[in-house]
Amino acid sequence: MPIGVFLISHPDGPILLDTGESTRRNEPGFLPSWSPLGLLATTTISREEGIVAQLRSHGIEPSSLQAVVLSHLHGDHAELVAAAPNVPVYVNKEHWDAVTQTNRFNANLQGFYPQHWPANFTPKFLDRTDDPVGPWQYSSKITSDGKVVAVDTPGHVHGHISLIVYGDDGEHGTTYLLTADATYGVDLLDKEEPDGINDDPQTAYKSLRLIKQFAQDNDLVVLPSHDPEVARLLRDRVLYKPKPGRD
Repeated sequence: MPIGVFLISHPDGPILLDTGESTRRNEPGFLPSWSPLGLLATTTISREEGIVAQLRSHGIEPSSLQAVVLSHLHGDHAELVAAAPNVPVYVNKEHWDAVTQTNRFNANLQGFYPQHWPANFTPKFLDRTDDPVGPWQYSSKITSDGKVVAVDTPGHVHGHISLIVYGDDGEHGTTYLLTADATYGVDLLDKEEPDGINDDPQTAYKSLRLIKQFAQDNDLVVLPSHDPEVARLLRDRVLYKPKPGRD
């Protein structure tokens, strides 16, 4: 599966959703020797595929980012950008508390690696005080103009968030939903099947239903971070038309 990150253009500066896998991922000792992820999965990533090199290949210095938003703190989403120490990093507080209030063994077992975070790392927390969006009762504005907002899509992990981006292309613009790991693919979303690495499948299922409801009521491009088709869906602005799920 690909490990997707998304760069969002905005007049106040680009915004990055998630930061991808560490280029140190396969170095000896990066993962604990007992880690299930190290034993059951193989990740291949070169230094040129790391987030800093990727940004610079597109002419963007990490320090020029308006913000970094982390959908959650799993290792393949939370390679923190040390090259941009003054850029605010946003996390859902409920998720932050769940990760930081457990011990390191449990955090590592769940795929979080706080030992690799920068010293004294302190993110900013999403407000969750903004207007309802579609079926979500509240949202968190990432930009003051409301073009980029976060909504809660828990299940994969406690406090997982996704981003809604209102584009400016065309008369009405295209609306994008960057689901991160709320679903691993559009096909699984249609089937309303939570992914296999999941803290709470019942809550994840409810998040899938909310995503489908939002897509039912809006022309929407859905972009899951791990869908092999995500590049095509974005390039062609493929609208997601939800199929009936389980009742």
